[in-house]
Amino acid sequence: MPRLYPDNLISDVLDRCNIVELISSYIPLKRAGRNFRANCPFHAEKTPSFIVSTDKQIFHCFGCGQGGNAITFVMQYEKVGFREALETVAQRCGIPLPEPELTPSQKGREDNRKTLQGLYEQAASFYHARLFQASDAKNARNYLAGRGISKETAQRFRLGHAPEGWDSLIAHFKSQKVSLAALDKSGLIVAKENGGYYDRYRNRIMFPIADIKGRVIAFGGRVLDDSLPKYINSPETAVYIKGKNLFGLDVSKEYIRQADQVVVVEGYLDMIVPFEAGVKNIVASLGTALTEDQIRLIKRFTNRVVLLYDPDAAGEMATLRALELLIKEDMDIRIASLPKGKDPDAFVRHNGGGALKEIIDKALPIFDYKLNLLLAKYDAKSTHGKDKIVREILPTIRHFKHHTTRAEYVKRAAASVGVDEEALLQDLKNMTETARPAAAPDNDALAFSALEHQRLTEIPVTERMLVKLMLEEMHLIDHLRQLIEPSDFVSDELRKIVTFIFDFFDQGKNLKPNVLMHYLDDDEAINIIAELAALDIHNCPEKEKLIEDCVRRLKRDKILHRCQELHNRIREAQTSGDEGKLHHLVLEYNNLIKKRSAETAGYGTAAKSDRHP
Repeated sequence: MPRLYPDNLISDVLDRCNIVELISSYIPLKRAGRNFRANCPFHAEKTPSFIVSTDKQIFHCFGCGQGGNAITFVMQYEKVGFREALETVAQRCGIPLPEPELTPSQKGREDNRKTLQGLYEQAASFYHARLFQASDAKNARNYLAGRGISKETAQRFRLGHAPEGWDSLIAHFKSQKVSLAALDKSGLIVAKENGGYYDRYRNRIMFPIADIKGRVIAFGGRVLDDSLPKYINSPETAVYIKGKNLFGLDVSKEYIRQADQVVVVEGYLDMIVPFEAGVKNIVASLGTALTEDQIRLIKRFTNRVVLLYDPDAAGEMATLRALELLIKEDMDIRIASLPKGKDPDAFVRHNGGGALKEIIDKALPIFDYKLNLLLAKYDAKSTHGKDKIVREILPTIRHFKHHTTRAEYVKRAAASVGVDEEALLQDLKNMTETARPAAAPDNDALAFSALEHQRLTEIPVTERMLVKLMLEEMHLIDHLRQLIEPSDFVSDELRKIVTFIFDFFDQGKNLKPNVLMHYLDDDEAINIIAELAALDIHNCPEKEKLIEDCVRRLKRDKILHRCQELHNRIREAQTSGDEGKLHHLVLEYNNLIKKRSAETAGYGTAAKSDRHP
């Protein structure tokens, strides 16, 4: 696979990055000796088995087997590609990246992205300038003022005004020599049925949607009169996918980090008006229930979420849909409730930011919110009502990871509904056991990872120790390569790793584990390196003797492995009656037995196999 950036640049980024500082900006870490420990962000666990090594600049989870360097952590945590992860890490290190080395197809996609981003930036500047300069934008300015939005806030969010004309934006871009074909791809204009184009946004307040880096990638436009639709949003493009961004996060992210809490609302004005009033740790989910991608964005800054959706049926549904995802991510979730008929925008305009802060402070934990909702919805005095409440509250309780939390919520639900606690616990147990097979497809990646991790323990400990020594004591590599070769390793993964190590040594390349991982396009090999690097052998005495023993065992095991293969093939030849093949196989087998006796002389024929840790 072609490299986007020079190898030495990637090595420099990995050398300059402090992986502890990087990962601690995503999840809380606690010191454990020379390393740091945490609950793994890639699978559910109660006892921390996720290790971050300052010395090796790697991470590894001894629970699920995931491991890697700073770049792979960002890739796995944020679910982004290598290039975006590298850019994130390089930016943290203060290393400017040159233009990447792209294949023709990659260059085509990159040029398309840059063109789209450029068009959206130009459109944002056009709309923003009009808001404050154009005479026909007076209604837009009055509208914003009526909402309590100051000029400073309008500038901060780059709000704009789309004129009433059908081709004002088209004319602007034509003056900039931009083709209609490029504009058509951006979604800023719409094709007419009889040919030609017209502006998608006309006589609207414009809300630029930016990515986390502040680059405009889409728009939302709100009408200034009573016409419909009230809002028009950008279509999905190569730079914008609905559900992958949060409106206002580029502006509010540092406030969120400082408060260690985020308030999530639905719409543009629901976010901007409270922000103006002092609630600055706030984002909007762009009119949709929270998605996994949006939750991952939030987790980069905080683990505490307050949902503040509109107090109507749609808002209630959006809240309930978000709850399950948030619980699975083990986040601290609370739900704030507004008076009926008031969205955050209207509530702040009538009551002020202080009143909204009080409502946020009084937000209910997820269990209390849903139980109150169900108690108001159903008659808890009737058998039918009790059954409905239990059926709807138990799935919520089941999603909590900790048994103590589940037990507490079962106790409270039983008391509130008036049912037997033991019966409710049994219902929860039955539901959990029934749900396990159905939940398996959602955890395919984790199940596969865990299965692969179990296979790691089947790799001969001798082979793992030799690779560990090469990673730990790089000055030994030249000596070891005189004694062994990659083909001596039974494990396919370790054979590949050793080949890389020897090749890198010959080329004089950086052999640090975190750098070596970058060149291995093999997740299992990366996880093996991470696990080996995370193991501590500093207190191992007489490493020279250890090497001698490991090399001798490696040679012995290779012969034993080949003998077993020959033994099986001899039986097959005997069964098939192939005398010629049988003769050659027996001859090779006897020669190997003699070789084994010679190479293991003095070692002891009773040495046991070491195919377990």
